[in-house]
Amino acid sequence: MMSPSLSKALDFIRANQNSDGGWGYRPRCQSFTEPTGFCALALFSGGDKTAAGRALDFLKACQKDNGAISLDPKDTEGSWMAYAALLAFHALGAASEERRLKDWILSFKDASDRFTPADIKAIAATLHYDASIPGWPWTPNTTAWVEPTALFLIALIRAGTPLTQDRIRSGISLILDRKVRSGGWNFGNPASMSHKLEASLMSTAIALAALAAAGYPENRPPVEDGLRFLGRCLAGEVSTASLGWCLLVLKSFSSEASRVQGIAARLAGLQAADGSFRRNLFETALAFLVLVDPGALLRIPGRNG
Repeated sequence: MMSPSLSKALDFIRANQNSDGGWGYRPRCQSFTEPTGFCALALFSGGDKTAAGRALDFLKACQKDNGAISLDPKDTEGSWMAYAALLAFHALGAASEERRLKDWILSFKDASDRFTPADIKAIAATLHYDASIPGWPWTPNTTAWVEPTALFLIALIRAGTPLTQDRIRSGISLILDRKVRSGGWNFGNPASMSHKLEASLMSTAIALAALAAAGYPENRPPVEDGLRFLGRCLAGEVSTASLGWCLLVLKSFSSEASRVQGIAARLAGLQAADGSFRRNLFETALAFLVLVDPGALLRIPGRNG
């Protein structure tokens, strides 16, 4: 049974649904695809199919003729936020929209095929990554980054895309290639032109979630190192969103089971009296999902197939 406090999280989400069916990141702000997708998942998980259905209508209005999902219905370009729409389409049974969006995401290119052999060699020498590996960018036809690549991997795999699919395999390769010396990941590069870069907790958690989604073995160095880095960061202050992604990771790897209860309690303790997490709709929905229904985002061992 859902706790009263988490029911209040759904009440907060429900009370702040915009008239267009979507949500912004904050109450009474413009609706965007990412918070709308997560709020739709949370409400659907909580049994409110009516409000989730209105959100689904908003997301459908964001879909273009080529299957892309934009930031909002007025935006004309496909967006990295499409990952959240794919998760919602899959969970809420919008099969036609899901299929078209998956096709678009799989064709959403970065700049990897535009680099010359000389470019690839220079990038490897200065920035210490393999620029020939295709991933996903924030903006079409630009350099791929760790976070959008990981987010699209999570959504595609949750929506049933085979792990043998070329873009899935290359996305996993990109994440493994971009690991930094501290054992985690940052937004994109292991190094800058002048020095090596450090990992960040948010990027590391999202990258580990993608590897968990792909079934990457947790006893291999990239995951072991990443989990150690995550553990060190969790000893200090952590943002709500980072803590939510971390809890999803801990629930995904069996070796981390002993830490789940403590981190779940820590996340739950950040909830405000109004039911929200920092009065942020995306963070409230993320926290609700990882606490109540993490399987909406990842296939959690023992919880879903």
